[in-house]
Amino acid sequence: MENMTRKGFVAGAIAAGLAVTATAMTPAMQADATEKKTADAKASSSDAQDLDPNQAAIERNADWLGEEPVFTEDQITETIETDVLVIGAGVSGVAATRAAVEAGASVVILEKGESYSGRGEDYTVIGGEVQKRYGRADIDPDAIVDEVMKECDCRNKRDILSTWAHNCGEAFDWLLESCPDLYICDKTRADVPDDHADFFVTPHRYPDPEFYDWHTEQYPIFPVTMYFQPGQAPIVGHNLEMAKSEGDVTTLFGTFAQKLEKDDDGRVIGAIFTYQDGRVGRVRASRGVILATGDYGSNQQMLQHFVPQVVENKIHAFYNSKDVNGNNVNTGDGHKMAVWAGARLQQNHAPMIHHMGTPGVMGIAPFLLLNRDGKRFCNEDLPGQQLENQIEQQPEQYAWQIFDAKWPEELAHMPAGHGVACYYSNDEPKNNTNNRNYVSDAKLAKSVEDGNTLKADTLEELLAQMDVDTDAALASIERYNELAKAGKDEDFNKKAERVFALETGPFYACRFGTAAMLVCIGGVESDPACHAYDNSWNLIPGLYVTGNMQGGRFAVEYPICCPGISHSMALTFGRIAGTNCAQGL
Repeated sequence: MENMTRKGFVAGAIAAGLAVTATAMTPAMQADATEKKTADAKASSSDAQDLDPNQAAIERNADWLGEEPVFTEDQITETIETDVLVIGAGVSGVAATRAAVEAGASVVILEKGESYSGRGEDYTVIGGEVQKRYGRADIDPDAIVDEVMKECDCRNKRDILSTWAHNCGEAFDWLLESCPDLYICDKTRADVPDDHADFFVTPHRYPDPEFYDWHTEQYPIFPVTMYFQPGQAPIVGHNLEMAKSEGDVTTLFGTFAQKLEKDDDGRVIGAIFTYQDGRVGRVRASRGVILATGDYGSNQQMLQHFVPQVVENKIHAFYNSKDVNGNNVNTGDGHKMAVWAGARLQQNHAPMIHHMGTPGVMGIAPFLLLNRDGKRFCNEDLPGQQLENQIEQQPEQYAWQIFDAKWPEELAHMPAGHGVACYYSNDEPKNNTNNRNYVSDAKLAKSVEDGNTLKADTLEELLAQMDVDTDAALASIERYNELAKAGKDEDFNKKAERVFALETGPFYACRFGTAAMLVCIGGVESDPACHAYDNSWNLIPGLYVTGNMQGGRFAVEYPICCPGISHSMALTFGRIAGTNCAQGL
């Protein structure tokens, strides 16, 4: 069947169906078939009931899980005693450490990198003291929860989201306590004093674009995001140092957690780990273990198992945090240890592949998009994750964003989205490079010079530079111009105020391919207190999960309605996990 066309396949299927229909069954044959079907169903049901749920989970995950390592007592060279063991020193692990210390516990951290890590820079902040500076402290957290639930197809857990939304503002204020002299900008494009140029925080998209009202958007982007420059790693480091100064914290960098250990009652009491040189150690944690080991985006077997479309679409997994051997750290170690210990993984995982319009200069501002065949294929007014989904379905998985010389006045009508150009400004604030949503004349000229944006005086000349069906593209542009003048997008229902006729040269185009996957989120089923569930939906005593190890937060795909939501949840639930583990809650 390798060379069978779709038409041939359908025809063959119909023919096969007719053949089956034509073969009459006698009453005796029908009775035998029914009896066999009933017996098979009963046997299958009996087998499923008799099979130990933990063993069933191991068999179901056999293609990526592997065998749990075995260590003999004579291999273990040391045993370290502590109250709380945290595995992973990213945002969630460091937050858990500081919270556990503040609750009176001693902590040991196992981390296979050379130090703590803090990728990215965005944080969703709902309420709290920082947001009061911008008049954004009264945004309804439940409205945000509603939107996140919708974007994740209601396959995530509302009680977990609600706990986050009502506590993340306070958690962010708590995060900043570790760095009291941190400079906080009064607006997005504020000047930053020289003595704070190496580390500061700004609000995203503040003040809001002139014509943007998130209440009226089909895909609202809530104005709740703060942004660290040059990234969040410094604030993670400040929090770890604060924890060390306030309590008993032992950091074991360059160590590899191998397996969790339980007592005879099934309580998780610690873990066995190895050093870079192969020596084996054990940590005994009297109050519990917190898994904060991150995602599994660098594990091809797990991607193939949980999100095969990512592998099939050849999506590049971008990750830059390394262990002491120079390998990516996000290889699903925590997921394996959890499943071996009997934990239940969530079913629907969420790859984070949100398009930012790279390498173009306008981000994903919803100008006209045409595919390889010169055809318009979507309502361009989409957030990055949804836009990525559309591009992945196009011939050869690319599209062209096209705009004309009127772009400066048109940007003010664009949505204040993640990676959307929605401000025109030629100002360059001192020491502040937060320009993700800002486009200047110089920035566009540089993009043209670098070859990331094409430019031409006429549409025909522009299309000649593009790998696109020219005649079809001209027809599509003509149709788009008609819709713009009519004030109604009858083809894809884009907001009329974002449908701009392409008539004024020079004309520009940026090529969009598929985006990179930053992480793949799918963790251990848990409750809002960060307890881990086993395969029978019972809590596993002594085991807590946070960050991308915690299931129930996102599902199907990553929500874009409030940029920085993953970091925000890692912080909020890291704090909750640390407090609860330390206090035995």
